[in-house]
Amino acid sequence: MKWLGMAVVFGLAWIGAARAQTVLSLAATGSVVTVADEMEASLTVQESAPSAPVAQDAVNRLMAKALAAARKVSGVAATTADYNVFQTQNSGYQANQILNLVMAAPGGVPPSAFTNLVGQLQQDGLQLNSLDGDLSAAGADEAAQAATTDALHRLQTQTNAIAATLGDKAGEIKTVTIDSNNPGPVMPRMMALQQGAAPPQSAPGPVTVQVTVEATILLTPRAP
Repeated sequence: MKWLGMAVVFGLAWIGAARAQTVLSLAATGSVVTVADEMEASLTVQESAPSAPVAQDAVNRLMAKALAAARKVSGVAATTADYNVFQTQNSGYQANQILNLVMAAPGGVPPSAFTNLVGQLQQDGLQLNSLDGDLSAAGADEAAQAATTDALHRLQTQTNAIAATLGDKAGEIKTVTIDSNNPGPVMPRMMALQQGAAPPQSAPGPVTVQVTVEATILLTPRAP
């Protein structure tokens, strides 16, 4: 009977301790400021004509010329996207296609070969949609890791502060969710350059990467 009584007392004490735990849910955002390590440009080849085949042929020829020019510049990656043809209000047809250019830019400095290429393509009749610096996949991963570490440190600091205020201590971490959302910059639409015009200038500013960490943590009463 003594053994049975001790077991019951122990069980009640465990239930009481479990009920005394506080479930804390909170979030913290970490950030890191770094420099862009590549340049990106988006241009549009656009032509209008009385018929769809003529408009498409003009786009195809101009895009072929643009790709050939891009491939002559060492280090430039050129890809195409979004080919569209539609009828205009005056019963004509318009065709357009996007050309995307990417080139490494160590230290955030735009290579002159890249901006000169963009300027040449503008003079050839392409419309510049955007020109800006960004992070490469490797650069983005490195920045995200640093921002995540910053967020976790902030989360730990908040948890300890809240626990101390409540007279508790941080216990088991139940859940952790990491969310990284870093939309790219939106640039105004630019028109094609006139013949003989200067190439576009670009001086990208710093890139800020943010990561939000959400966690559910158990707070345990401190021992008396």
